[in-house]
Amino acid sequence: MVMNHPAGEPQESDPAWRRESLRQQALVRVLFDTRAEPRPAAVLNLDTRRLAWKAGLDAMRGNARSHAERALMAQFPTLAVMLGEQAMRALCAAYWHARPPRVGDLGAIGAEFADYLGRVRRLRPWPWPRDSARLDWALWQLQYAEAAHLAEQDLRALAGSDPSRLRLRLAPATAVLDSRWPVAGLWQLHRRGDVDGESLRLVLEHGAQCAWAWRGAEGVQCEPLGAAERRWVRALKRGASVEAALRSAGGDWDFAAWLQRAVREGWLDGVEPCAPRTGR
Repeated sequence: MVMNHPAGEPQESDPAWRRESLRQQALVRVLFDTRAEPRPAAVLNLDTRRLAWKAGLDAMRGNARSHAERALMAQFPTLAVMLGEQAMRALCAAYWHARPPRVGDLGAIGAEFADYLGRVRRLRPWPWPRDSARLDWALWQLQYAEAAHLAEQDLRALAGSDPSRLRLRLAPATAVLDSRWPVAGLWQLHRRGDVDGESLRLVLEHGAQCAWAWRGAEGVQCEPLGAAERRWVRALKRGASVEAALRSAGGDWDFAAWLQRAVREGWLDGVEPCAPRTGR
């Protein structure tokens, strides 16, 4: 007869990596336990009767919160300048308690930060920080995206083939984000540092904006897209053929100029045949 052990309880027969994984999960649960002196799981093999337990727990909590705060400040630089250091640090601490990390990688800690901001009551009079956080998070992820693989044969295929039978594949290190606010303009403004009320007012007057972001030779970049270019990029992301994407952009849009810049900036990952259409 096979005995089923309680979930999360390591067994001597488990590989070392599983026993260590369960131990780390138990430690994270203790760190975020809301009780003043939570009891650790048996897997931690700790004696809570000793004063060292509480002192060690307090130290670990403080250290984890400090590391999380530094990670969030790095992941959301626009928001940090926008809100000010003191307010941003307070938000980081509140988020750390409200949305405990689910994985050990601090690089992923900000995944729910923008959503959390939408629930912060004191930010409701200023609704654009949430979308600015969404853009910051997208830019953070672009830093670790795979490089583009556009090759010379891709450009030859584009020049010599029927555009209705080809499509352009955007590079992994690119992103597009629609917002009711001028998020690209806000990113550019706060990247310069000192922001006064008048410059902020002028940027906010632009209203809704589509931000185009990418990782280039000089790091992550961002700029607003015009209406035609937005339609073009959206068509490419849907997998439309070059011909269909050009129709979406409109006849006045300069494809040659865009392609030249796309090659230079690394916006394209390749050129590939469109999937054949199936008849009814």
